Amino acid sequence: MSVNRGKTLVSLLIPSSYTEESPDPRIKTYKVGQIARAAAIFRVDEIVIYHTKGHDDTRFISTVLRYAETPQYLRKALFPMQDALRFAGVIPPLRIPSHTVTDESEYREGIVTNVGSDQSVWVDAGIGSPIPLEMPGRDLKKGERISVRICSRRPTKVQIVNKKDIPSYWGYEVRAKSSLHEALTEADGLRIATAARGQVLDTALLSEIGENAKQRDKVSVAFGSPSKGLDVILLDEGHKLEDHSSYVVNAVPGQGASTVRTEEAVFVTLGLLNLVW
Repeated sequence: MSVNRGKTLVSLLIPSSYTEESPDPRIKTYKVGQIARAAAIFRVDEIVIYHTKGHDDTRFISTVLRYAETPQYLRKALFPMQDALRFAGVIPPLRIPSHTVTDESEYREGIVTNVGSDQSVWVDAGIGSPIPLEMPGRDLKKGERISVRICSRRPTKVQIVNKKDIPSYWGYEVRAKSSLHEALTEADGLRIATAARGQVLDTALLSEIGENAKQRDKVSVAFGSPSKGLDVILLDEGHKLEDHSSYVVNAVPGQGASTVRTEEAVFVTLGLLNLVW
């Protein structure tokens, strides 16, 4: 069973130019799907898309990532037909707990279908007709996606819950930032940058990062674009990578290929870090 990591929130930073080398929309969709898949496997809590100069595919990347993370039974309601999802069929299934719920599952994702004048709220949680929400606790809007716990089976009723309180890994959020500098500046906690010239991510460094990560509320891992590394992107913004990173690491030393694709670096780096946090 997939479990929550605990108190430490993991954030993945990727550039808006991630798809710049993929003009084919089918391939672009698949590449973004690989990021979603990596995030699911390694229990990433949020994906931040930071704007880079030149190619900006923020909207496309965000749409595909959010679609991939959404349970199948909610996709039609939350995502109208659009060009960005024309090749959604190539997105690999995430198979996270929120996607594999059964009739007996305690937690589910839902969408608010109606808010009455008496503040009563009804939710479609993928188990037949909309069901009443017990004690909403905050103002909700029609069409809003929420996490719920089934608190009664006969009759069926649900309560709203914080995703962080669900014992299983429950997916990631997607946000956008205007620059890499802004994304790193707002990334409180441990900030790990990836670069070919970084420290080799060996067992000693992994152990050190693991110990530090356990003491932080948040760990952010940043990746560069296909054409520019993080140091160049930050330099273009008037900043130095070392001033905004706790660690600059190289997870693929002595690589056999001339280049390592962003999605490949994401899988390798998160796979290694997963051993220690």
